[in-house]
Amino acid sequence: MSINKLFKSKIIMKKITLKTSFKLILLSSLIFTACKKEDDDHDHDHSTTDTSKPTITMSSPTNMKMYNNGDTVKIIGLVEDASLHELVVKIIKDSDGSVLFQATPTVHDLTSYSINQSWKSQVSDHTNATVVILAEDHSANVASDSLHIHIMP
Repeated sequence: MSINKLFKSKIIMKKITLKTSFKLILLSSLIFTACKKEDDDHDHDHSTTDTSKPTITMSSPTNMKMYNNGDTVKIIGLVEDASLHELVVKIIKDSDGSVLFQATPTVHDLTSYSINQSWKSQVSDHTNATVVILAEDHSANVASDSLHIHIMP
């Protein structure tokens, strides 16, 4: 199952807290490992030879960074693996699970990808949000990283 299909098909809980966002990421990781060959238009290597998850290094923003409405949130990081398959970068509003920003850069067959995404914040109320990076390789190994930000109106 592709990462985009998963996020489109899942109903995100009304209120995501630090504890529940961790559960969401863990649940997403478990669901990604159920990826089937027929879900995509190409083969995956489902052998047990590659059991290493992609590595994700997020250098920006920092956890609990505060932004003003209209500020640009820059998401900078690095994803590495022997053979990347999919990557999703999202900002999710904690109060209702709505997606404020999403990018799905093309990483197919790359071994390294530098994340450099920007989103101009647009909120009307104080907003707690979670920045999430999910990466899957061709052996259906999934890694995720997340951090929390706050946006002031």
